[in-house]
Amino acid sequence: MSKDSVEAQKRFSEKNGLTFRLLADEDGDVIELYGVEGLLGFARRKSFLIDSRGKIAKVYESVSPAKHAGEVAADLASVP
Repeated sequence: MSKDSVEAQKRFSEKNGLTFRLLADEDGDVIELYGVEGLLGFARRKSFLIDSRGKIAKVYESVSPAKHAGEVAADLASVP
């Protein structure tokens, strides 16, 4: 999720061949709620694994795009 527009998120997704939906938070409401607002209002790179009940199961404080999908996939086995 970022403060980028829906259209900007779509272009980024297409450019990078992403097969999942990116979320746009143009007003920054969700970014503020999750406490990830950084300098100049940009969102800091952080991920949250949400369980089936809508609870945060794990927070990834440091995200490496090259490794992150594997980390999350491994952690999914322990999430209800």
